[in-house]
Order: sequence, then structure tokens, then C-alpha cells
Amino acid sequence: MKRLPDALIALLVLLLVQSGCSASVLQLRDQLDLHRGGFRQKLADKKELAAKFLACTRQAHDEPLGERRDGRISLDPLFPQSLEGQATSVRPLTAVIDKILLRHHDKGASLSILAHVLDDVTSDANARIDVDKLKQVIEVAKQWHGHLSLDEDQLDQDSSRFARLLRAYNKAYFGDLSFTARSDYAGAGLRGVVKITSKGFVDRSGNALLYSGISADTEARPAGSVRMSAATIDSQRVSADLTRIFLEAFFDAAYRVPAVYGATALRVGPDFQESPYPEFDANHPMISLEALARVTRDALRAEAVVTSLVGKAVRGGSVFSTQNETLAAALETAAGVIAKKLVEHEGFCYFQVTEGKSGAG
Repeated sequence: MKRLPDALIALLVLLLVQSGCSASVLQLRDQLDLHRGGFRQKLADKKELAAKFLACTRQAHDEPLGERRDGRISLDPLFPQSLEGQATSVRPLTAVIDKILLRHHDKGASLSILAHVLDDVTSDANARIDVDKLKQVIEVAKQWHGHLSLDEDQLDQDSSRFARLLRAYNKAYFGDLSFTARSDYAGAGLRGVVKITSKGFVDRSGNALLYSGISADTEARPAGSVRMSAATIDSQRVSADLTRIFLEAFFDAAYRVPAVYGATALRVGPDFQESPYPEFDANHPMISLEALARVTRDALRAEAVVTSLVGKAVRGGSVFSTQNETLAAALETAAGVIAKKLVEHEGFCYFQVTEGKSGAG
């Protein structure tokens, strides 16, 4: 048997390494439209509006347009690109991460993976989703939910908007349970308790999500028996749901796109350093109601397309396949929610500047 030349062996090794490095990347450039390109194309010949649009995407929606951030905060340790080279919609994320690092040096750095994932998605030249990076996002979500379990009381005092949003979203998702004493029909005193359950986590658009293990009907009878009717707990759904509320909390903390009445974010009280989460005010709207509906539809459409794309890739015989349905559900949800939050943010900015309401808020 002939021995392969050393140069050929080296070339094969190099090709295998490069193949391994790129195998986890799904190209988005030619496969879907996240509506972002459309925003820029429509503003291409309107330089003033284009400048306002880019300025809007650099910051949260409850900040006056063009307000400069605290110059003492450096983004370099988390994101090596220069500020000018960094995708504008990534900047609000890095600002949130920096604030978290000030209080949680051991937990904030892990969130930087979200800025990197979003930078991949927002790349005009090479929009992509790296499945390996999404797996890191799933792990970070698990860590933060574990942090909630251990330190819920501490988080009540946490000045990080993200931590307080995540706690509220998590609590609402699991039903925000409470119990009340129930009187005996015969008037003999208190006999048992009654469980009261919230309607679940409500995102900024008004969509509700409730833990599948919450019983639909629970009753404590005077005789001591308990009648229950509980839903089946599905590991895929729960994993996807927990990933969703983690990302909803993080992107809401960063972008703060105004929420509709009833959203869980509006029930989170501010601390002394921060304003309350912004509510969409119909009397003084930042964009028209028609535009709000359009942004919501576009965001849901983007979520559906990206969820489907990633779901197809991480299942079956694909090179991306995880062979783990629970992980696959979390991965496709992560990708879909990230796409949705990006379109919400940039779509809101687009209509603010085109409707002439960019000075609101």
C-alpha cells in the first residue's frame, strides 16, 4: 500500500478541520428575509431617515433618540469589535451585559454569547446561525434558571433589569401560585386551601405561556379528598418554554420595545436607577396601531421561518442533527425567538422614523 505524501495528508487534515469548524453554521443570506434588508432598502435614498433609523437601533426604545450611553462602560472585553464595526442592534445587548457584570462578575460574561449570535444574524454580508453557539445559549439559559431557583430572594433586590424580568417571567410561567383558606360549608371553620393560579407569562405582544404541569382544576373537599386534573408534562415543550422566557427577558431588558396592556413586563417594578418598562400608550403612540400590528406580524413570521429552518436542520439525518428531540426543540425555539426580537426592535424603529414619531418616548 502506497503511503500518501506528507503534503497531501496535511491538506486533508486542514480540509477536515475547516469542515468541522463550519459544519454547524446555517447560512441565512439566501434562504430567508428577516425584513431587515427591506427596512434599509426603503430608506436607502432618504439619508436623514436612514441615519435616524440606525441611531434608533443602537439603543433601547425608552431612551431619547441619540442619547449617549455612559462612556465609562467598555464593551471591548465582551465584544472585540470596535463600536463603529459592531452591528447597531447588538449594542443594546452589550450594554445590558456590562450592567450585569457590574453585579454578577461570575454570571454576566456567559451572556456575551447572545451578542455574538445576534451579530451573526445581523451580518449584512454573511447572515448565519451557528448551531454550536445556540447550544451555548441553551446552557446559559439553564444556568440562569438555576440561579433563580437558588437565589430568588436575592433577585428581589437585584438592580439588574434583566434579572428582575427573568424572575417575573419565570414566576408567571409557573403560575405565580398562591393559596387561600377555604371555609367549610357547614360553618365549622376552615377546611383546606384553594390554589390560585395566574394566567401565565404574557409577552410584550400579549401572547400567553403557562407551564404544562399546572393542573387545570384543583379542589380541596371538606372530607379531605383532593380532586385534580393535570396536564401532561412534555420535556420538549418545557425545555423550549424555558429557553423562550429566558430570551424574552434578555431581549426585553435590552430593547424595551413598548408592551401592550397585560404584559408581564409591565408588572415588574423599577429600581431607583431605572424607569418602568415602557407601555404602548394609545393616546400618545410611538407608532400607529396599524404599524404595531405590522411589526408584530413580521416578527412572528420571522420567528416561524427561522424556527422551521433550524428545526429541519437539527432533526433527522442532517449533519446538524442532535439526535435529541428535547435539545432540538430548545435550539429551534432559541433561533426563532432571537429572530422575532430583532424584527420587533428594528421594525419598531423603522415605523418610528417613517411616521415622524422618532422623538417620542
